[in-house]
Amino acid sequence: MSEEQKTETKRDRVRRLLLTPLAEMGFRWKRGTTDEDGRKRLDRVADDLAYLTDQNLDRLFLALQDKGEGSARCFWPEHATFVAYAQLAQPRPLSEMPGIASWFGSEAGRRAEEEGKLVAELRFWTVKRRPPMNDAERRRIAERAAEMRDRVARLCDKLDRGWSILPADAEWLAAYRRDEAAAQALRLEAKKGAA
Repeated sequence: MSEEQKTETKRDRVRRLLLTPLAEMGFRWKRGTTDEDGRKRLDRVADDLAYLTDQNLDRLFLALQDKGEGSARCFWPEHATFVAYAQLAQPRPLSEMPGIASWFGSEAGRRAEEEGKLVAELRFWTVKRRPPMNDAERRRIAERAAEMRDRVARLCDKLDRGWSILPADAEWLAAYRRDEAAAQALRLEAKKGAA
């Protein structure tokens, strides 16, 4: 590994693998965009996509080649376009999502823990990329949480009695425990941040 690669920042890596190749293809800013404004906008894109692996940055480059704006399709796409295609290539880890730790550390997160809904809440966030927004979503989370608690209790009872469980049940229980630990870690992170 060269000295240059050792000191490459995450932003520089996104520039090298995605933004520079797109610029070399002819992507440019619309008339009236200052160099400074264009640089800031691309810096924001680079920062938001820094979580992507090299392979997924390559995939994103291929996906965005024909997504330019304007009649000639040569203007830089909007920030939302970059983020949407990045999510398809590689969903952003929940731990890097702005607001997730603060939500789990909030009153809503405390209630979810008390009511045994942390895993159901985390799985909702994983799919929707946001907290529950209405009563129907909150009811569905409560139902899923009750179903999961029931299943955990049944499986743990079998294991406590020395009985074997199906491999699929063992995998489900392990995944539940991982999600439970992840949700607890988010709560702890928020508590540390508030201290």
